[in-house]
Amino acid sequence: MGYSVSIDRDACISSGNCVADSPSAFDFDDDDIAVVKEGAAELPDERLLRVARNCPAGAIILRDDEGNEVDLFG
Repeated sequence: MGYSVSIDRDACISSGNCVADSPSAFDFDDDDIAVVKEGAAELPDERLLRVARNCPAGAIILRDDEGNEVDLFG
């Protein structure tokens, strides 16, 4: 399928779960807000789903190939 990933910068609390779990896909910017790296596109959808579910702020947004937001817990 190939989810696309984005970060809700207003929701991010800089917990670091995403960076710790997938450093090839996520990092922090100069404001310590998570950012998506190019490596995120290479992660399997199941891994992206796990990382997004583990974000305590719900700041990681996944979209399917049609642009619809993925229901992380549905």
